[in-house]
Amino acid sequence: MVAGFLTGCADLARIAPPVTPGMVAVSGGVASATLETGRRIYTTQCTACHIADPVDKYSASEWRKIVADMSPRSKLSPEQEQALLAYIHAAPKTLPGS
Repeated sequence: MVAGFLTGCADLARIAPPVTPGMVAVSGGVASATLETGRRIYTTQCTACHIADPVDKYSASEWRKIVADMSPRSKLSPEQEQALLAYIHAAPKTLPGS
């Protein structure tokens, strides 16, 4: 059971990497707390109805369309939507091979 839990954590780190100073640096000036909020939304509210896709699966423009479509369904406030977008735009830039 512990091995499954650890594998799940490793998968989550690949799907939605934790906020790091490097992510803050590539975010264009977004605060760490805002990126943390975006990650929390991605890993909780976005997964309430479906499995989360890796943050690097879609382009920034595709993510904007997806978030615009899903925000009303998830009842995200404009601030939450902006935090989510900030996170899913910055996070792929910090993945290995980016």
